[in-house]
Amino acid sequence: MKPRILLLAGALIASTSWAAAQAPTSIGTFKAWNAYVSNDDANGKTCFAASQPTNSKYSRSISSRGDTFFMITSIPTKSIRNEASTIIGFPFKAGSDVTVNVDGTDFKMFFNDAAGETAWSVPDTEPTLIEAMKKGSKMTVSSMSGRGTEVTDSYSLSGVTAALDAVTKECP
Repeated sequence: MKPRILLLAGALIASTSWAAAQAPTSIGTFKAWNAYVSNDDANGKTCFAASQPTNSKYSRSISSRGDTFFMITSIPTKSIRNEASTIIGFPFKAGSDVTVNVDGTDFKMFFNDAAGETAWSVPDTEPTLIEAMKKGSKMTVSSMSGRGTEVTDSYSLSGVTAALDAVTKECP
């Protein structure tokens, strides 16, 4: 899983206009979560914790799907701390909902229909989501593909607190 997340993280950094960023370097593996750091001239350090689904359920058969993961990013020079996002591996259906559920509590995410495959936590509820993740054991992300397939990805939260502690230490 670690090399795959590192590859995906590199793609994410390249896709989010951090073109000058170095490839991410692992700062630790913490059960189901990994922590990384990268540097560039414009943003300084970018740190993030990332995990991949342990299981995915679909409302109908699918022929393919891109890589999927959930991440929590900190960029100190931009005052970004613990920004939760998911890269889902397919374009979202315009106007659909993306919901994170942590041990029975729902949190909404938003996406830009033109941006494709990434959704972010709603800023007003983001701190509550991160705290729920630290205390929780299970998390699901529910979404709908552009073709109308309902998708639920399940994540383990085992190790998320340690991964976020590593991110905070590296990117205070």
